[in-house]
Amino acid sequence: MKEKLPFIIYIGIGAALMAASLPHMDGYYGNMVFWVGFGTVCAESVQLLKYCWWRAPAHKDAYEAKRQEAHINAVDERKQMLRMRAGYLVNQLMFWILLGLDFVLALLKAPAWIILILFVLWIFQYIVGVVIYHHLEKRL
Repeated sequence: MKEKLPFIIYIGIGAALMAASLPHMDGYYGNMVFWVGFGTVCAESVQLLKYCWWRAPAHKDAYEAKRQEAHINAVDERKQMLRMRAGYLVNQLMFWILLGLDFVLALLKAPAWIILILFVLWIFQYIVGVVIYHHLEKRL
């Protein structure tokens, strides 16, 4: 029961959000809070069912094999390098996509605040990438 408690707490929080938003369902924010609560209840219910499924005695061997494979993948140096390379490539791709999207939106005469938000995201991504790189360089 101790392992299931976090799932139950989050399901309760989702149900409380849904209940709290019922008197305000006609408004935008009440509707948003209701669906956030609903999403929380659904997601945590699925996680709880998955937990119960894998903890059942009938699935013990499959669960251990899955856990062993996950452990091997986590400590395998080649897979760690591949994950880092994939992260680097996605970072570079998003860097150029954001810059290109800024340019296209400027050509389409989009509102300035939309272009500014994307430009700020572009700068933020660059700065965070540099900071994380220097942090990892010092740590490793």
